[in-house]
Amino acid sequence: MEKEKKKFKGIGIWNFLNKFPAGTMLVPLVISAIISTICIHCGLNESLWEYLGNPMKDLFGKSGQMLIIGLMLFCTGTMIKPRDFVEVGKRGIWIILARLLPAYIISAIVFIFCGLEGFCGINSVVLAAILTSANAALYMGIIPPYADNSDRATFPIMLILSMPLLPFIFISCFGQGEGDTLAKVMQIVSLLLPFLLGMLLGNLDPKIREIFKGGNTIVLPFLGFQFGSQIDFVTAFNGSAILAALLVTIIYWAVTIIIPFVVDRYALRRPGYASIGSSSLAGVALSIPAMFSGFSFGGVIFNEAMISQSVAILAFVLLITNVLDPFFVKGNMTFYFKHHHDDAVRVFKDTHPELLESVYDENGNYRRKVKSK
Repeated sequence: MEKEKKKFKGIGIWNFLNKFPAGTMLVPLVISAIISTICIHCGLNESLWEYLGNPMKDLFGKSGQMLIIGLMLFCTGTMIKPRDFVEVGKRGIWIILARLLPAYIISAIVFIFCGLEGFCGINSVVLAAILTSANAALYMGIIPPYADNSDRATFPIMLILSMPLLPFIFISCFGQGEGDTLAKVMQIVSLLLPFLLGMLLGNLDPKIREIFKGGNTIVLPFLGFQFGSQIDFVTAFNGSAILAALLVTIIYWAVTIIIPFVVDRYALRRPGYASIGSSSLAGVALSIPAMFSGFSFGGVIFNEAMISQSVAILAFVLLITNVLDPFFVKGNMTFYFKHHHDDAVRVFKDTHPELLESVYDENGNYRRKVKSK
C-alpha cells in the first residue's frame, strides 16, 4: 500500500506576520523601507517601486497610499451603522480631543515664545506637524483584535483631523505666505465620500457588509509597503537630526499618550488600546514642511535647508513611532488582561468572547501563553 503523500501546508507566512503586533502592516513597512533605502543609495536614486512604474508604483509606493486609504474608508464604512456614531460621540471624540487640544496649545506656546527656530534643533513648524499628527491607518491596523464598531467609526474622524489642512491653517496663523486652502478642504470632502458611500451601501444591503468586512485585512499589507516606501533609513538616521528627532519623539508620546490614556482608561473605562494605538506619526505629515516654503515667520524665512532638516526629523519620528506603537499597545493589553479580569469581561464579553477565551482559562485564570485560534 502506497504511503499517502503529505499535503503541503505552506510555510506559515501569515502566521509569522501575526506574531508581531500589527505585523501584517509592520513587517511589510520594514521590508519596503529596507528595499527603498538600498535602491535610493545604490544608483537608482529612487525607490524600486518608482523605478518599476505602474502598477507596482501605485501598489507598493507612496503614490498609491491615498487609494488604499480610500478603500479602507469604504470597507470601514460598510461596517458602520448610524447608531455607532452615538458611541463615537460618547467615547472616540474625547480621546481625539484629549490628544489634539494639548498638541495645538503646546505648539502655539512654542511659536509665541521661541519663534520659528523653536528649541534644541526642533523648529516650530516640524513640532506642530508632529504633535498634531495621528496615523489613523496604523490605528486601524492595531485595534482589530479588540475594537468594536465605535472604535472603527473613529477612524475617518481621526483621519480627517490628521490631514495637513488643520496644521496648515494653524501654522499659517503665525506666518505669512500663500496656500491653496480650498484644495485642502476638497481633500477632506474626498476622504469623506468613500466612507459615506460604504456606510450607505452597507446599511442598504447587509450582504455588502458581509462581503467587505474583511477588506481592511486584505489591504493592510499593501499600506505597510506604501508607508515603508517613504522611509529612507540613511536620512532617518542622519546624525544632525537624530538627537532632535529622539527628543521630539519623547515629547510626542508624552503629549499623545499620557492625557488620552488617562481619559480612555479612567474616564471612559476602556482598556486604553485606542488612545495608545493612535500615537504614531502619519506619512502625510512629511508633506507639511514643504507647504511652508518661502513663508515668513517673524521675519525669518522658512527656507529649503530648514525644510530638508524638518523632513529628516519627521522621517525618523515616522519610523520609530510606527515600529514601536504596536508593541506599546500589545504591552498595555497584556498588562490589562493579566491584572483586570473582571473589567476585561465587562468590556469584551459581548464584542470579543473569543478573545476572552484565548486569554483566560475555564477558571478565569490568565494564560501565560495566549491560546491561538
